[in-house]
Amino acid sequence: MLLAAGLAFSSTAFAASKGSAPGNFRVVTKTAYTVTLAWSPPSSTSGDFNYYLWGAYHVGPTVILPKTATSYTFTALYPGNSYTFGIYTKDARGNASAQANLSGIVLPRDTTPPTTAPVVSFDEVGANYAILSWTPAQDDGPHLSTQIYLNGAFYYGVGRGVTNATLRFLQPATSYSLTVRAVDFSNNTGPFSAPVNLTTPPPNPADVSPPSVPTNVWAETFGDTETHLRWTQSTDNFDAQAHIRYDIYVNGVLGDIIFGSGGPSIFYGEFGQNVIELFATDTAGNTSEPAVVLLSLP
Repeated sequence: MLLAAGLAFSSTAFAASKGSAPGNFRVVTKTAYTVTLAWSPPSSTSGDFNYYLWGAYHVGPTVILPKTATSYTFTALYPGNSYTFGIYTKDARGNASAQANLSGIVLPRDTTPPTTAPVVSFDEVGANYAILSWTPAQDDGPHLSTQIYLNGAFYYGVGRGVTNATLRFLQPATSYSLTVRAVDFSNNTGPFSAPVNLTTPPPNPADVSPPSVPTNVWAETFGDTETHLRWTQSTDNFDAQAHIRYDIYVNGVLGDIIFGSGGPSIFYGEFGQNVIELFATDTAGNTSEPAVVLLSLP
């Protein structure tokens, strides 16, 4: 009887104390990219505690706040998305309270374009490439991508948060004019940067040797004709590995071009025997002998 009574006391002493959820959990303000939430202290708690505030979807990790907190702002959200938020308390012993929830919180669309233009500079210029960088435009949201224009025509775009790029396939000894502009998450476009001019130099006349032949070429298939090709990068007597171009031919047809990388190159072969050839070319136009792989696809 004494043992049973002791067990009963232990179970009661260590039982989880849920307590009440924080009160009046509400949205105070919201913009295209932020939500500010507020709440009142719970009516009952198990002593000292922290708030645990979470959001879905793609909101980030759970935020832990002290018991004195009464509001919090989530940032870097996405315009037009619908979000769910929850809050509960947890004490030092791990006892969690009931949870308050908010669902169907839809952010407004972003209708304001970036207000300033990026400022562009060139970090390196070669015979057939140029490395540029830029300062971000100013905008009301963090998810800016960038469009690059060469001689007034769209060249290509880079993803959100990226502030540098390498232009490839330029012509030696040629002048170009370049501008860029920012695009926000809702495809509002900002003003163009001031034009920046560049002139590529001619090929290095002393560079007459091709890069080394790529080695350790390895092909992997995935049960059909999809093939991933990897290799150890070539070296060159003048060019850095980052500027060596790799041309992948599949059965005599150009299948892919990759710069400064050992892959993977992803392409589709044919059922049966496939001949894969991998060439390395430097910025002076010198091309190595091919690394050849024979691949049989079922």
